[in-house]
Amino acid sequence: MWRSIDHMENRGYFVIDGSRLFSSIFELQRTNQKFKDRKLNLLLFNDALMRKWSIYVGMTIRIVYYFKKNDKRIREMLDIPKVIEPGQKDHWQIKECGESLSSIPEEELQKLSSQYRDHFMRAEKGLDIKLACDVLLLVSSSKASNIVFLVNDRDYVPLFEAIQYLGGNVYLTALDSSQKIQEGLANLSDKYLTFDSELENIFGITVQQPQTQPIVQKSPVDSK
Repeated sequence: MWRSIDHMENRGYFVIDGSRLFSSIFELQRTNQKFKDRKLNLLLFNDALMRKWSIYVGMTIRIVYYFKKNDKRIREMLDIPKVIEPGQKDHWQIKECGESLSSIPEEELQKLSSQYRDHFMRAEKGLDIKLACDVLLLVSSSKASNIVFLVNDRDYVPLFEAIQYLGGNVYLTALDSSQKIQEGLANLSDKYLTFDSELENIFGITVQQPQTQPIVQKSPVDSK
């Protein structure tokens, strides 16, 4: 049954495609010496996501990171807090769901012109399907109306269209504005924001504590 946004809860959900995140980090490390060998701090990035998008997405359900199974880049490129320590787990989740395939290594892929990169096979199979199914279940059941994506694959265009058809809002985000974004995704998104001014903090070059105001409320909603 089609539902308009008026019947949806004003809740936000952040969806992070791991391949896009790692590609963005690698590009920053390759092009800017200050980011070389630096890890993205997950807590600081979560804080930046919620602060920047809070006026658009309403109450945040959670931030979900989709990675292929046993991806060594999770530990090599991300500074992940210990979830058993109090206060370190705050409405974020890691899902390892893609199967590994033979593909061109990321460092080789980045040597190609950006207009050709998407024509080559990525290292995940099934990750994008799991991501799409999770999001459509949330929106179609009116459990979330505002979805913020960190993705850059034109295969997600039909997903963006489906969300908007169901009455939801589609937002697009990226680490920085220097990296090329798919025009089809940008055209469909209701808002596109980047984190250029916050990158040094997110990567621990400048030291700041998370500043998120108490906009994240505990929600009974849980996606599976």
